[in-house]
Amino acid sequence: MLNVGIIGNTEVLEPHVKRIQKNKNINVIGKASIGTSLQLNGFHFSIPEFNKVELIERADIFLIDNSSPLPFEMLCNIIKKSKHIFFTEYMNITIDECAELVKLASESGSVVHVINQIYYTPVVQWLNNKITLPLFLDISKYISEATFKETLFPILLMLTNITGVHSKKVNVIAFNSEDSKTTFTNIRLEFNDASVININMDNKLPIDTFNIRGFSKNQFFSLNFNEETFLLNNLAINFTNDHSTNEYDRFVESIQNNSQKSNNLETYHSAMQMVEIIEKRITQFVV
Repeated sequence: MLNVGIIGNTEVLEPHVKRIQKNKNINVIGKASIGTSLQLNGFHFSIPEFNKVELIERADIFLIDNSSPLPFEMLCNIIKKSKHIFFTEYMNITIDECAELVKLASESGSVVHVINQIYYTPVVQWLNNKITLPLFLDISKYISEATFKETLFPILLMLTNITGVHSKKVNVIAFNSEDSKTTFTNIRLEFNDASVININMDNKLPIDTFNIRGFSKNQFFSLNFNEETFLLNNLAINFTNDHSTNEYDRFVESIQNNSQKSNNLETYHSAMQMVEIIEKRITQFVV
């Protein structure tokens, strides 16, 4: 049985705790939280409260959001103790700090997982299993008022087992709005196997959109995430149990098998590096 500790805002973390609790090998033992609940019988009051230091000593796994940032040294100590972390939000750390966590996790055997929601959807699991390389993907993701990183990070992490995050060549073009805030960005990633990923982003369009069109040998697919319409060669895709990997179960299985299979911290670090490269290109080549 693995003991889980919760660090952060319990209202934000509640859905994540409920999902991981479905695993029979999990036991939630306590929280170091912020905020309160108006319901005395609510989620907040059903789990014992500890200070962070005590909770870190007691728990094997930690669910952490960004509402109560841990000092970087404390994060390092958790990993050095060979304990495991599931970050329910993207981390507020630097690239160098992330590299240090990757190194520590490799040495200690800790599984450090950053939430990767798009990657664990059935359609992306299908892409991982069924699409042959090389391929061409045209991705359009428009989210009103979203930041550049909020839009790009999930896309890069989605590519983990499709093409990988790092490409051999990066081309960027961006157009500024009247108030000098970038609204449209096109990113073209070219990989060693001749695969090409074309990413279009805009944070000012009034309607949120997420579509992927792709081509590979004998395969044409159109994936509309908004309407949940997914087609291969103009026929509806039938998803199976193989395409329904549970992110939380994968995390727990990695810990139990001592495999770090779910440890996507290194991928997250690669995504941070790629975002930095793209941001520099945007600064240099905005037209």
